[in-house]
Amino acid sequence: MEIKNIKIIDILQDGRAVAKTQSKTAFIEGAIYGEVCNIKVNNEKKNFFEAEKTKTLEKSPYLRKPPCPYYYECGGCSIMDINYKSQIKLKKNLIKNALLKSAKIKIDDIEILEGEEFGYRNKIRLQINKNGKLAYNKKYSNDLVEIKDCLLAKDLIRKNLEKIEEITKEITKKYPDSLEEITIRANDKEILLNIKIKDEKIIPYIKNQYKNSTYNINLINKKETINISGKNHLVYNLLGKKFKITMNDFYQVNDYMTEKLYKTAKDFLGENQKVLDLFCGSATSSIAINDDNVVGIEINKNAIKDAKENAKENDLKDYKFIAKNANYIDDKFIKKEKIDAIVVDPPRRGLDKEIIKTIAKTKIKKIVYISCNPQTLARDIKRFQEKGYNLEKIKGCDMFSETMHVETIALIQKM
Repeated sequence: MEIKNIKIIDILQDGRAVAKTQSKTAFIEGAIYGEVCNIKVNNEKKNFFEAEKTKTLEKSPYLRKPPCPYYYECGGCSIMDINYKSQIKLKKNLIKNALLKSAKIKIDDIEILEGEEFGYRNKIRLQINKNGKLAYNKKYSNDLVEIKDCLLAKDLIRKNLEKIEEITKEITKKYPDSLEEITIRANDKEILLNIKIKDEKIIPYIKNQYKNSTYNINLINKKETINISGKNHLVYNLLGKKFKITMNDFYQVNDYMTEKLYKTAKDFLGENQKVLDLFCGSATSSIAINDDNVVGIEINKNAIKDAKENAKENDLKDYKFIAKNANYIDDKFIKKEKIDAIVVDPPRRGLDKEIIKTIAKTKIKKIVYISCNPQTLARDIKRFQEKGYNLEKIKGCDMFSETMHVETIALIQKM
């Protein structure tokens, strides 16, 4: 079935466009925010249908020429063909719609903290094809598109991509189809490479060939991570503090926006608070947000080890970091530690129901919730509402420009 002359009114987080008919909502692949087009319906349900664009009738007023030559093939960016002001509007809609749908909270506007459009990513992950060339996955596909540049990456990464590809090509020439992917992480001065390998036989060759490399290089196989040259970590400066970050530690990909995010969290928290940081990782958020007086919970033992080192490096006196599943913390522990406020930065799936019940039992008055998924954040706000909490403040943070992903920070308080 074909539907003609339909206007695109929004974009979902997965990049699909949204339109309305008289009776149903349409989710459309390949359409651009603001355009009028014809669509072909592929899958019809009771209240919505899925479709694909067949023809553009009126171009979007928000349309621009994407500055990246790989945009129409590469799956890394989803809204680079829309001007930045409109990208921010779409992200506002994403948060507002999630709050209205799940928590029945209607807000007229929401502030989105903004930064640079390009050159912000301190970490990128690339596939390595059979010829050793660096590539991203194509849109909606496992096929690869070779790239020579990535506009989202920090300048240091961009300037070194060609040299890094020389390494992967040289290894692949000697051992065909032996490499799988490479993760590149950079601070302001150094680069860390984690290369995922398919065949352990290549390890001695790489050790001998690259032991004196100017890059910090580590190999990953199914069993272990092997250091080839330099270090297995980088040091980042954030809000006047230093943090040791290994390749496997969680660390926000946008340095500038991370500072804005954590400054906002610090403002939401206020001063003289003993903070419990759930899902603390290597403690970048808890140490940056609260100068001292921190308890952190994280399931990853290696991250907890790094958290303790980061606390010592920054001269914290009153801290405790525990390797444990944050979803199973009980109210007795929280009361025993005399916690004043809680910071949570959970995975995309959000908080487990039980941890919300536990927090509510303690009658903790202040929760700062950092989220990369507006839908699960809104769902959890609803669950907190049912336990006597209110949403007091909320802001978006454009951590990932050119995509429909947005970081959100909320202050949730006991009534």
